[in-house]
Amino acid sequence: MKEETYREEFESRRYETEHPIVRVHPETGERALLLGHFVKRIVGVSATESRAIFKLLQDRVTRLENTVRWQWSDGDVAVWDNRATQHYDDLRRRLHRVTIAGDVPVSVEGVAGTTIVGDAAHFAAL
Repeated sequence: MKEETYREEFESRRYETEHPIVRVHPETGERALLLGHFVKRIVGVSATESRAIFKLLQDRVTRLENTVRWQWSDGDVAVWDNRATQHYDDLRRRLHRVTIAGDVPVSVEGVAGTTIVGDAAHFAAL
């Protein structure tokens, strides 16, 4: 019941933002690609070009030499920084997730991402 309520809340809200493809990490200054399954399209190019660019970049990010594989054991804890990490798998596991409010992605040129639909400000009361 608790998981079902959480899922309903998560899926019932619509959020749409426009963020840079290359973001600057606010603490390290390193550049990272901001991709993943939430990407709908790349602004400024046609839908066909957007799909091609996304596929090219996503294929690069998910190449074996750019990934970490973890052999889970009882008691393992994994912590990652979503500002510079993409995570996915298709295996079942018990998960206790904590999401910490963070910053708005900023481009190399210093332009911050913008909200198109939805207001997630209540998740980021920093």
